[in-house]
Amino acid sequence: MAKKKPNFDVDFRKEYPTLKQNINGEDVDLTAEEYEATIAQWTLNQAAAKAQYEAEIANANTKAALLSKLGITAEEAKLLLN
Repeated sequence: MAKKKPNFDVDFRKEYPTLKQNINGEDVDLTAEEYEATIAQWTLNQAAAKAQYEAEIANANTKAALLSKLGITAEEAKLLLN
């Protein structure tokens, strides 16, 4: 079953114009510096996840091309390797 492609185009500033943190049971607005640091970290995390996803897709495509070139299925390749 193929994975659903994640959405890597989230505009965090648009989706989350303000952020709060819970301190001792009270919601407190993040300062501008905390907000920017959080958005920056989310953006880095998003870029890393996108790069990992694209690498996994490229790897799967390379394997599929090799199997096709060899004229065998993935199951047959597994049998050969055992």
